[in-house]
Amino acid sequence: MSEALAAPPTAPPTAAPTAMVPLGVGAAVLAISSAAPVIRLAAPLGPEVIACLRVSVSATVLALVTHRATARTLRLLAGSRPEALWTIVAGLCLAAHFGAWIASLSMTSVVRSVALVSTTPLFAGLFARAIGDRAPLRLYVGSAVAIAGTLVMVEPGAPSSDQAWLGDLLALSGAVTAALYLAIGRKVHAQLGDALPVEGYFVCVNLVAASALWMFALTRGAALVPAGVAQADYLAVLWLGLVPGIIGHGLLNWAVRRVPVHVVSLAALLEPAGAGLLAWVLLSEVPATRELAGALLLIAGVALGLPRRAS
Repeated sequence: MSEALAAPPTAPPTAAPTAMVPLGVGAAVLAISSAAPVIRLAAPLGPEVIACLRVSVSATVLALVTHRATARTLRLLAGSRPEALWTIVAGLCLAAHFGAWIASLSMTSVVRSVALVSTTPLFAGLFARAIGDRAPLRLYVGSAVAIAGTLVMVEPGAPSSDQAWLGDLLALSGAVTAALYLAIGRKVHAQLGDALPVEGYFVCVNLVAASALWMFALTRGAALVPAGVAQADYLAVLWLGLVPGIIGHGLLNWAVRRVPVHVVSLAALLEPAGAGLLAWVLLSEVPATRELAGALLLIAGVALGLPRRAS
């Protein structure tokens, strides 16, 4: 779900002061909601460079903070070739997610982009069904409601630029690749079990993603230091890597150790609302009525399809 992509919890649920959990979750939602508007503010850098720097900042900081866990993960993967290859594939999926989603924000509205990429849990559930996991009826009902919301939001047949349609497709592609990233991560963790440090794995896939994004940017001929870019644009990217990328994810991981996963997942679905509000304040971008109605219906569908038990 765009910036709501978080690593699995590293410990079983534990008690926490009642007031702290909603505060932590609220701060996490605010952090991840800031991503889309801030990406727009950094637009002079170009989507390729924004994606490269955003993932690189998070990967570098996390690697420094969790260097021991990262070293253990690298040693473990070195002795397990299949899981190492799957980790690389997961990193490529993560790169595709950020590349597609960030590019979509230069073509379509913030509300549409964030709402569409928030369908990640539905795609993840469908992928799980494809590999043999049981899929509950609510997943299909939720998917149908989300599709209806998407149709309302994009309003097929209504006047719309080709660029907006491409942006919508890129946002959906970001959701699909994010779901693949999560499904592969589940597979790797299932194979290696508790021996695999969660933080180390998260760093490894981010390093792969950063490398892939840099290679893509270079092959595309993107200007890595574009002319006329202000210092504020680089500060915006630094914000993306630190606040949504690390603080937001960290708070979500902290929360899932204390409350059921589906509760945190439902809270994370507030990201489109938060992103839309911030886009209105920071960018003066007011969504159309149909976009708001469709986004609400889409998010309701995703909420309906979410699992009801901690995993």
